[in-house]
Formats: sequence, C-alpha cells, structure tokens
Amino acid sequence: MQLSANSAIKFGILAGMLAMFFDASIGHGLFWLNDPYWTYWITDASLIAMIVSLGSSFMGIGIWQGAVLIAIQALILEFYYDFLAPIGLPQQPYWLSDYDVWITGYPVHFLVYMSGYLLALWIWRRKVHMKRIMAELRPSRVALFALVTALVILLLDGLITQLFLLGENPGLTFFIQRLIVAFIFLFVWFSYVGLDVKGYISGALLLSLVWLTYNMYLGPVGLPDKFPTYPGYHELWFIIFPGALIASMIGLGITKRLMPMEDKVS
Repeated sequence: MQLSANSAIKFGILAGMLAMFFDASIGHGLFWLNDPYWTYWITDASLIAMIVSLGSSFMGIGIWQGAVLIAIQALILEFYYDFLAPIGLPQQPYWLSDYDVWITGYPVHFLVYMSGYLLALWIWRRKVHMKRIMAELRPSRVALFALVTALVILLLDGLITQLFLLGENPGLTFFIQRLIVAFIFLFVWFSYVGLDVKGYISGALLLSLVWLTYNMYLGPVGLPDKFPTYPGYHELWFIIFPGALIASMIGLGITKRLMPMEDKVS
C-alpha cells in the first residue's frame, strides 16, 4: 500500500507510539523489569517514527516492509546505545553491556517494535471503513458511548480486581487516573477500530495493558489519603492485568448490547 506524504508521517508517528507502548509494557515491564527514563522513550519513539515514515514514503506499508524497517530501526537503536549515549538519562546514566545490547536487546526490541508496527498497520487498514461509519454518527454519541463504557468498566474493575482479588482500596486518585486513560483510549478505539469481534477482543486486551502500563510507570496507589506506592510485578501481571481484562470484556459487552449506536459502530 502506497502512502501520500501526510499519510506517511501520520503512520510513522502511530507506529512509533504503539511500538514504544509495547516496549514499555512487554519489553521493559515484563522482560527487563526496569525504566530507562524519559529521554529513552522520546528518543526511541522519534527514531521509530523517522525510520518508518521515511521508509514508508519509498516502500509503502505492509508486513514485509515493516519487517525490513523495524530490523533497520532496531539495529540503529542498538548502535546508538552501544556507542553514542547511555540510557538512564538524566537521572541515572549508564552504558549497556554487549549482552544487553546485542544478545537480548536486538531480538526483544525487534519483536516488540514489530508488534507495534503490525497493530498500526491493522488500524490503518480499517480506517476507510471506520471513516464511513463515523460520518453517519454524531461525535457526541461516540463520546458519550466512550464515557459510559469507561465508567462501567471502571466500576467492574473496582469490584472484581480491587475489592475481590486484592481486597484493598487503591485511593480516589487511582480511579480518576484510570477513568481519564480509559475514556481517551476508548474514544480513539471506537472512532478508528470499532467493536466487531476483533475490535472487541483486542480493545479489551489493549485497555487492560494500557492500564497496567500506566500503573507501572505513572500511577501509584494510595493517593490522596495514604503514602503513594507502586504495585509489584506479581500484582500487576497476575492480579491487576487479568482482573482488568475480565472487567473490560464484561463492560464492553454490556455497552455493546445496551447502547443504541452499537450496531453502527460494529
């Protein structure tokens, strides 16, 4: 699929953002169990957007194009952190070992970045169909649908994950943060992906992963009444993530059936 100039840069930015999301959630959140600090995320996301948008301008987009571009991007990234800059800037800079860069770094980065590219490609190919559907709906209906769905899922997650599985109150700030994140994600998802079977399952999975990643790096629990603490990796992956996934699938299923716009969004 060939792209225009404005489409190439939009696709590059989308692929960069999604690739960094999978790197944060899976690469650093599950495999390396560390946070290389904000300069890493900005530099790497910008590099991905540059390589993908530049390459897509010449090669178009597709699976084989993505594999080639992500392989090149991951290679450039490893050279960058092996020879040009440490990670951990600005707080705790340190140089990575050859093992971290080439033995684990390159294959893991390729896999997580390729996952982001493939998700961006899937979303991009659905946009023509979704654009036609969204043209028939008032934006206020879609926004309301996203808000109601976010509230339903948040309520279910509070009951299933926080009350039943964890047996604790994470604090008011925790729920407000999750509501904000859920509304933004769902508004984007309903507008660009939809709620057919694939959209429903992938949407629930990704919302759960977005919540988990936000809590991992940005969302401590306990506020405003208690001293803020961050959930451990066991809590995040074995309790919070599956609980959020169950709540998301139930909540999306409820609003799909009860909201009158559901037929057009699917």
